[in-house]
Amino acid sequence: MPNNVDPLIKLEEGGKAPVLSYNVPEPTSYSGRNFVELKLDEAYFTQKARKKPAEAARLDVKTMDVSTLKTSVLSAMKTGFSDSRLFPNVRVNAGTIKAFEKPNPGFGIISTLPLSKKLSQIDPDEIATMMKSGKRLNIYRSMYGTLTYNYIGEPAAVKPRIMLVETYRLSSFLGAYGAGKTIKTFSLLPGEKTKISIKSYLKRESDAKSASSILDSFTEESAEDFETSVQNEASNKESYSENFEYHAEAEASASWGWGSAKISGGTKGGTNSAREEFSKNISNATQKHAAKSSAKRDVQINTSYEIKEESGEETSVEREISNINLSRTLNFVFRQMNQEFITLLHLVDVRVAFFNGYAESRREVPLPELDSLLEEVIVPEKRDEVKSAVISQLQGIMDYKDELHSFVEEKLISGSDKYLRVKKDIVSTYKDTVSGTEISVPGIILAATKSVMRTEGIIVEALLGKGEALDDYATKLQEIEVKRREAEAAKEAAEAEKAELINRLAGNNEKEKAQILAELIASSHGIAASRKEGDTP
Repeated sequence: MPNNVDPLIKLEEGGKAPVLSYNVPEPTSYSGRNFVELKLDEAYFTQKARKKPAEAARLDVKTMDVSTLKTSVLSAMKTGFSDSRLFPNVRVNAGTIKAFEKPNPGFGIISTLPLSKKLSQIDPDEIATMMKSGKRLNIYRSMYGTLTYNYIGEPAAVKPRIMLVETYRLSSFLGAYGAGKTIKTFSLLPGEKTKISIKSYLKRESDAKSASSILDSFTEESAEDFETSVQNEASNKESYSENFEYHAEAEASASWGWGSAKISGGTKGGTNSAREEFSKNISNATQKHAAKSSAKRDVQINTSYEIKEESGEETSVEREISNINLSRTLNFVFRQMNQEFITLLHLVDVRVAFFNGYAESRREVPLPELDSLLEEVIVPEKRDEVKSAVISQLQGIMDYKDELHSFVEEKLISGSDKYLRVKKDIVSTYKDTVSGTEISVPGIILAATKSVMRTEGIIVEALLGKGEALDDYATKLQEIEVKRREAEAAKEAAEAEKAELINRLAGNNEKEKAQILAELIASSHGIAASRKEGDTP
């Protein structure tokens, strides 16, 4: 190779070799949002903010004839759920999803986005029946990323509010890995052998689905189970319904929490109680979900024995274990391997929103647009007070160690011009008190959870029994056999050394030494031959 040609691969000048890290988050790191309502007196809001949508915005389906309603529902479904008067809670882009009639009786759903099995089989008659009972169809994106649906009731009343929309990540890191419960033990008697087969929870599709977890095997089933766990932890069912009413767009991120807090007096961090409740719910949901999935992860060790015979054919098996010992029992212990996960819930972003209980009123803005939002929904004399309250709630956020942190700052542009933003490069570090491992993540850590999951890995330990199963005569026969084999091994080693010496002398062309060695070998052969014939050496 010419001297002026660079090699294909080389280290950067002054660079460092890569270091293997065990703290890289699992690829199944999830995002979700928590909504914190800032309780304000209704007098703070403008007249427009306190009004419900116009009557024409939503049809009064309770007064409609059933057949007429069913016809209207089917027609709207065929045109992509485009009639917002019938479907105020179905906000999808034009052409994303629509119904069609099958050649045989029935209906189907086509979509440019992945659909859940539940939504793909939705029935227009079911929708109409639910609407007559006061429930509206709501289509939303699940945590797994598929479109699915549920039904929510009409808002009870107009309730204007300002909310903090906080975005969180649930990131999992690998912790300790080690042996767990004993799943099988068996013994082989001297000279006995067995065939073993291993059956894990991944062998059957149904078992694999029930054992899946968002921590290490993200599937539609595991995502749905986690979402159900989060919803079950929510104590306020009215807020749960409002949560779906707020999510007008089907493409919106998953919602994990919905709380409220008083902010009177301008106290910093008044919303921390809502965040603490939210983080507790997520931690509980994570632990319950992990425990449920781990319990389904059973590994079975099956054994079958066969008698060794002199005649007959030996069937080859994939895995066979034999006890070659003639006097001791060989014991095997199979244990299932466990993986620990350290799951961190950390705040990474925040926005501000207005909502009065109806999806049509929803308006969500990033922090730099806070002033424009307040100008639209807050009366002039209260805007500065509300803005100060929002900022103060974000300047005293309590982490999992009960330490306060400021999450936002006002960035000066030039002169007196400035804008509000989330602080850049906020990083929090979690230290495991057991192992000393340190994990750094963006944002502020609100909760840290440890979960232990079973895996399909197994570890086998072989233990040799202490008891001898031979009498004195059999023991002495074994000792004689051992000595005989040791002598044979010593003879073979001597022959190997002799061959090595011959090769070395020949390679070095040492004729005199080679001649002496040949005479010695011939002499030894003659002595051996004479001994064989019975001659005196």
